[in-house]
Amino acid sequence: MQQSELTFKEDKIDEDNYDCDGDGVRECGQWNYQMGMCHNQAYCGHIYRYSDSTLDMSCRCRRCNDPRFNGTAFGDPELQNPESEFAGRAWGTFKNWADHLDTCARWVMPTNDAALQKLLAWAKEKDYKVRISGAAHSAGGIVTDGKDSSVVVVSLADYKAPEEWEFSWRDMKDGNWRVRVNAGWTQLHLYAMIRPYGLFLPAQTAGYFFQLGGIVANSVHGGAYKEGFVHSYATAMRVMLHDGTIKVLETEEEMRYWRCSFGLLGIILGIEFRLEYRSHLQMYSVTKKLDDWSAESFWKFMKQDAEANVPHDVVPEGGQGSQKSWNGEFFIDFLSGTDTPTASVYAQKANASVDEGHGGGFPPGGSTEYHKMLSQSVTDDWHGPMSYGEAARRDGAPPIEILGIDVNDMLRALQRLPLAKIMSMQAITNIPRLVKKLANKVNDGFFLTQSPAALAAAYFVKPEHAFASMDFLRKVQMESIGHPEFVWNLPGEFRFIDVKDSAVLQPVAAGLWFNTQMISFADLAKNDQSWKRDFKRVEDYWVQELGAKPHMGKLWGFETLPNGDVEAFSDAFACTIYSAETKTRFESYRSQMDPEGLFFTGLGKKFLSPCSTSAASSSQQASPSPTSPEGDSAQP
Repeated sequence: MQQSELTFKEDKIDEDNYDCDGDGVRECGQWNYQMGMCHNQAYCGHIYRYSDSTLDMSCRCRRCNDPRFNGTAFGDPELQNPESEFAGRAWGTFKNWADHLDTCARWVMPTNDAALQKLLAWAKEKDYKVRISGAAHSAGGIVTDGKDSSVVVVSLADYKAPEEWEFSWRDMKDGNWRVRVNAGWTQLHLYAMIRPYGLFLPAQTAGYFFQLGGIVANSVHGGAYKEGFVHSYATAMRVMLHDGTIKVLETEEEMRYWRCSFGLLGIILGIEFRLEYRSHLQMYSVTKKLDDWSAESFWKFMKQDAEANVPHDVVPEGGQGSQKSWNGEFFIDFLSGTDTPTASVYAQKANASVDEGHGGGFPPGGSTEYHKMLSQSVTDDWHGPMSYGEAARRDGAPPIEILGIDVNDMLRALQRLPLAKIMSMQAITNIPRLVKKLANKVNDGFFLTQSPAALAAAYFVKPEHAFASMDFLRKVQMESIGHPEFVWNLPGEFRFIDVKDSAVLQPVAAGLWFNTQMISFADLAKNDQSWKRDFKRVEDYWVQELGAKPHMGKLWGFETLPNGDVEAFSDAFACTIYSAETKTRFESYRSQMDPEGLFFTGLGKKFLSPCSTSAASSSQQASPSPTSPEGDSAQP
């Protein structure tokens, strides 16, 4: 990882790779070690080639000003300057937050309903497709994969809703509360309003930096033992259809189609959530070096040390615990301890379960702390300085640090210990510090204000397969140590979710599931094929042997192509996620909401596509059918 000065000669500019506009000045070719991405993101992206020996050399020009895009949405000048025409901000071209999906789709941020209606009418006239982005945390092409040059990406990051749907309360007279909120807000914006009153969403993620509309339109969950996907707690929506018509959805029948709908039906403008009251909340973490690596030690940590609120008989191992914790996010470091790995959990207790003497109320000055977080100045290497609140709504919080550790500090430490082991262990040892910091400030259950732009793939397996899933990940991670192309560098991660019967396109049936996850940084791999091969190896085992089903907002569907390359989001995998009956049911409703297919493209279209004979045969070998007799139906 040499610095760019050692790898480039100032008197020789490679116009095809680093001089993006042909003016003789190199815009690209420098890696920002602090941010973990290429400098000058407006022009440059991380585009690896086999001969690259440094991260700097992989920072090449993005190719979005190509003449072949003339006459398409990618090259439309009105989308490059939408301020006057659509009352919207131009946000460059769409890329996802982790920067491993980089497209030429123009990214526009309209500010109100009239601007959105005008943009939809204009897109129809041009025969373009419209996709809604959220804060761009989805790993695949759920928004767009960049292959369709007719796509326009729309975000609600700068959108302001009518007063009732910007933010308002509803007292349901039975002790329950509802809140109506702008779908372009993040959880941080929402909690700054509801937390002072002791109100919470029943389930929440680890970090604030996701748009609410994106959360509800996907299978996002928070690791609560008795709660499901966050979309399950959306009780009403305000939406815009293909023709600009605005509709308020309040029946459960229609809500089931819009929850987890991947933006295929229209634009979710506002969401009503059910809230719950917590008089006390305890945020804490537990870290322990396991006695050995066995199912008994694994489950003992979860049941007893983490006090997980799972049934005592969910598996025979691990004994019985207090079940006092309502939420748990688990990590396990395999790299630093071969036979005795270190396990850690970030957990929460609420109300009567809070430890005696803990306190657990809303901290004095908490409202001021929310204001500080929202207004804190951050620097986006693509768009420059802005407030944290703006950055989180637009494209996620900038990944300035890796779980609290400056990348340069880790590079210096490489002289003493393998970098991968340092990174994996630091991910665990920093959790208590992060938890304590936000517990003291606002005590709202979140512990991440920023997060590394890591690769992540997550799958749902039955709890009885939990140890087997982590055991195989451990095997693959341990075998990577010393490998010249790729060494895993982050812990295994897992949690539980009690799925509710709440959406037509729900990826798994109602019931208790174990969510098993593999995460790693890509930029320490020799090339993208080296990490993709290992991800595929783990996925193949989890899917084929354990019947795993994917979290579709992350990486999945790894396939070996005829040329030997491994790529994610296989068509043959995507078409098997839902049963034919589920596809038909959703497609019937979708064709009513969007008869001209204005929103119908991206991975969502692949989910609903019929499988070819060869794909269906391959799928039957790979995983149990979504409508198997064991009750794993994706659609009740």
